[in-house]
Amino acid sequence: MQRLPPPAFALLLAALCAVAVLPARAATPQSEEARHSIGFRVLERTDSSRVSPRFPKGRPLQISLWYPAASASPPLTYRDYYLLSTRELSFEPVDKAVDREAIAKFTSFLAAAGVKAEDAQTFLATKMRASRNAAPVLGRFPLILIAQGNDQSAHDQAFLAESLAARGYVVATVPSQTRLGSPMTEEREIPTQAEEQATDLAFTLRALRSEPQVRASGKYGLVAHSFGARSALLLMMRDSDAAALVSLDGGIGGKAGKGWLEKARSFDRAKATAPLLHFYEVGDRFMVPDHEILRSLDRANRWLVKVDGMRHVHFTSLGIAVRSLPALAEKTSAEPRTPRAWEAVAEMTASFLERFIGDDTDAQAEPGRWTPPASPLLHPEKLPALHPGAGE
Repeated sequence: MQRLPPPAFALLLAALCAVAVLPARAATPQSEEARHSIGFRVLERTDSSRVSPRFPKGRPLQISLWYPAASASPPLTYRDYYLLSTRELSFEPVDKAVDREAIAKFTSFLAAAGVKAEDAQTFLATKMRASRNAAPVLGRFPLILIAQGNDQSAHDQAFLAESLAARGYVVATVPSQTRLGSPMTEEREIPTQAEEQATDLAFTLRALRSEPQVRASGKYGLVAHSFGARSALLLMMRDSDAAALVSLDGGIGGKAGKGWLEKARSFDRAKATAPLLHFYEVGDRFMVPDHEILRSLDRANRWLVKVDGMRHVHFTSLGIAVRSLPALAEKTSAEPRTPRAWEAVAEMTASFLERFIGDDTDAQAEPGRWTPPASPLLHPEKLPALHPGAGE
């Protein structure tokens, strides 16, 4: 049995993904015109149907929520996003001692990578685009759920979430299932862990349908990084309202763990009919591409996109942050073109979601048609749906 990367390696990846502290305006694709200010709220919810020895009152789910706002107010800093991870299990009030300890660990990690302590503090103070509890724009907007990679939290996709919210979406995420349970050490745990995260996402969807900014029913989108793509695919198979899935170098397109997701109780190829966009890179040995499962989902229209200049960790906020963090850029094998590649991925993600969950008037007439935005760093391949009823 092939074992997963050791826990220390997984923790390193998670720590690297925590350093997205570039000013948010620089993180926005150049072609994007921000249409909305951005609000941010945290919803603390408990899934009382899922009790355990660790959570006898139910499973806690900290829902981070970005939404179009009517006006801007004092913006959050990256530090605000990072410190959410200290309260995602207990929902306790802010504890300054706990926060200081978390920041000390963060700066110690950066110091080990060659970043000076004063530079780390400056980055933590960087202003983001969203404002806490800003008044929302009147109306209801399409929902996008972000499925985090193992051991990741809201800060790991904060830049992408803000970018999508500025375009007119409500964007939500919850912590990785490994942060609420135990680390995954063997591939045979994939089906159980993926089902667990898919259930977290389904609970989040139900909780948000009653929020005044969210469409009360109908189609929504999924964006997922790394392991989270396995869980997002299961949710898509469970729920026909899941109308589009974007996989950011997701496990559904890699050799590691091959064959295990199919053992999950929710896995059903016949129910995977929504359009799917999968980005992948070829630089990391532990993420060798294998597209067999994606090619087998032939009731759906699928696009496979090879990305130049990125490694696996760069499909998080780190991909844009390396522009201002040369020490970490070197440590993660980033290239000068890595930030531009991240921007191109963000732009193509937004275009795909707009086409399939936005207000595209041609969606019903030509449900399988989409033209990816051109980029010299992205190389798309269309896999046509083969079966009747797939939307062609």
